Amino acid sequence: MENRASKEEEAIGVEVKDAPLMDTPPQTEEYSNILERKNMSKREFHWLWAGVLIQAVCTSFEGCLTQGIGGYVASYFGVTSLTALLPTILAVLSTALVPFYTKVSDVFGRAGSLTYAFTSYLVGLTIEGSAQSFLQLAIGQIFYGMGLTGIQALSQVVIADTTSLLHRGIMFAMYDMGNVGNIWTAQVLIDPITLGGALDKWRIGYIIMGCVSGFGALALLLPLWYVQLSLKRRKVAQPPRRTLRWLATEFDIPGAILIILALSLTLLPLVLARRVANNWRSPRIIGLFCSGIVFFILLFIWEGKWAKRPIMSLKIWTNRTAFGSLMIMFLLKVLGNVVWQYLTQYFVVSRDITFGQAYLLVRGFQMAWLVFQLIAGLIMRRYKKARLLVWIGIFVYVLGVGLMIPARHQDASTALVVVSQTIAGAGGGMAHLACSVLVTGVVHKKDVATVIGASQILVSFGSAVGNAVAGGIWTQYLPSRLQERVTGPYDQDRAMNDPLKYVKNLDPVTKQQVIDAYSDSQKFMSIMGLVVAALTIVCAAMLKHVDLEQDQDTQDRLALGEEVFETENKKEVKN
Repeated sequence: MENRASKEEEAIGVEVKDAPLMDTPPQTEEYSNILERKNMSKREFHWLWAGVLIQAVCTSFEGCLTQGIGGYVASYFGVTSLTALLPTILAVLSTALVPFYTKVSDVFGRAGSLTYAFTSYLVGLTIEGSAQSFLQLAIGQIFYGMGLTGIQALSQVVIADTTSLLHRGIMFAMYDMGNVGNIWTAQVLIDPITLGGALDKWRIGYIIMGCVSGFGALALLLPLWYVQLSLKRRKVAQPPRRTLRWLATEFDIPGAILIILALSLTLLPLVLARRVANNWRSPRIIGLFCSGIVFFILLFIWEGKWAKRPIMSLKIWTNRTAFGSLMIMFLLKVLGNVVWQYLTQYFVVSRDITFGQAYLLVRGFQMAWLVFQLIAGLIMRRYKKARLLVWIGIFVYVLGVGLMIPARHQDASTALVVVSQTIAGAGGGMAHLACSVLVTGVVHKKDVATVIGASQILVSFGSAVGNAVAGGIWTQYLPSRLQERVTGPYDQDRAMNDPLKYVKNLDPVTKQQVIDAYSDSQKFMSIMGLVVAALTIVCAAMLKHVDLEQDQDTQDRLALGEEVFETENKKEVKN
């Protein structure tokens, strides 16, 4: 320990004292809702992190099972062409609510904010599981989205609170590793839930998801409340008194409302236009879309001139590394949602396989993404490099997406499908994790929740854009391909909205023609994805080197604009 301390003293020119793991943590004087590791005992830290990981596994199980049966549920209600609508609603809500959760958690604590998020999340699952119409399903998605947004954002905040920059990549990756096992666990349940018996057997899946998610909520909330209350008792200072008026000012409610209106009115017409008479020639659709553009303009004016606490802080946009990292994460999310939104249904129809088999076929991307996130975290810890991993990840990702274009053909080998998605997932996972670490490594510790919120906002915005674009291609481009490909009589509405039941019963010639039209749409989505992937190279050029070995004090000084320069044997901080 002494040698390590002396090396750190030489490196930064200040006295460094080891902080051994303690059974009885010290008292702190300054009140803060940040869960700093130095203020916890070893037992509290381990209990909290066990809860974080258990909750992550339970939530990822729900996500994997939802992905697996989502297409079947849409077909049950006869709205396959609107498959992209529910994720778009979720993403729009997430974009507006992330800053609310991060701000509230900074003021009222992580535990209370997560309690509300889990409550909304479980209520949403209950409504969705008991839905009798697509409208009820959409209402459930609103509650579900409000809760899931808070869970995802605040879990990342808790990780950033309790880990150093050097180890943060590994912890971010460990949080997502539950998906690796859940991909296989969920696949076992998908076919029994969607095949044979009553048509609404899919409701059993929501019962299972509700029970598992409830257990995960308890696993995290119990230690989180214990730790937060323990830290509060140890502090000499008391939390400042806050009012609802203060919260309304800090949260920027007008900005959140403008974001919801702008995104909803701009993106939803891309999905809904086909179901309206005259399509994009309809005054209603044109009016909605133009109104969304107007609200975007009002949002920029409000945030730039009058907002006291802008949803997206100017400090983030003026920092090259933060901006470049956030934009890469945004573009990766756009690409993922464009390319994979309708892929499961396409494989079910074109390859005549079950939902469980199709789900497993498309999981190569997710598996590689998760595994290579962990590998990237270990590489960063070993070699102290993050920017290089972003470059490597992006080039590998572009290669994988390029291979997906031929892999979307009906006769493409299963090996090509799996290999292309695995390559893309490996590159995407490395780049995403490295960007997550970089963006939290260039801000003050008080702004960590804000920057994580910003990353969640852009990821949610990327999901909304990607889902809407995929929905637009499915509802606008696919009909034109059907008209060109299919020569005999067929029902276009059923071919687009109820393909699982309709297409398989067509005569062989017409069925093949419909599948060819589907294949054209999938290839077009992949080509658009390749264009988006190429844009990430431009964003990577903005990134600067970040020293992953810097301590939090040095990072805070840099974030405050103080000059830090190296001499031969030490770093000195110039005020």
